[in-house]
Amino acid sequence: MKAAMRRVDVYFLWLLVIFVGIQFGAGWYEKLAVVSLWADLPPDQVLDGMNESGMHRAGRAFWPFVSPVVAVAAVANLVFAWRSTAPNRSWWLAGAAVMCGYAAISYGYFVPQMLTFQSDGGSWSPERIDSFVTWWTRLNYGRMVIGGIGWLCLLRALSLSTAYRDPGHADSEHRHAAPLGIRDGQQT
Repeated sequence: MKAAMRRVDVYFLWLLVIFVGIQFGAGWYEKLAVVSLWADLPPDQVLDGMNESGMHRAGRAFWPFVSPVVAVAAVANLVFAWRSTAPNRSWWLAGAAVMCGYAAISYGYFVPQMLTFQSDGGSWSPERIDSFVTWWTRLNYGRMVIGGIGWLCLLRALSLSTAYRDPGHADSEHRHAAPLGIRDGQQT
């Protein structure tokens, strides 16, 4: 008999998959379409370019509502996956752990660096601005790869979660029954 996921576990897995998908897609859009509007500017124009590109606004209006949900959902999913005996446990645990790491990297480096630059960067030397932009944009590719790996692991865990159902669910008997016209391996 296959192990079953509890319904609340599946809901939390779905929540994480959806929000990581939003975060991942928005991150790639920002990386490809928005960052390029300011990253290649001369150092004395980077802050203005960042404001004109919408990155500054997104950092206050979008990311504070998406990233914390991913971080909290990743921790919750890590707990659920750790306690699970379901067949998707390995993928689920890996995806949740990777997204916890992603959140730690984001809140440990990327967010504080960007907030510091946006608030104090006007007083920085051109060399410091150039160094910040170079390092932040290069390291962000690695962060995006980590997010992609986490999302793929979570998608695999979700796809495996549909292969079995809670045996206590009312119509579980119908889900596990043979298709119409087939009994004991023979067509009727």
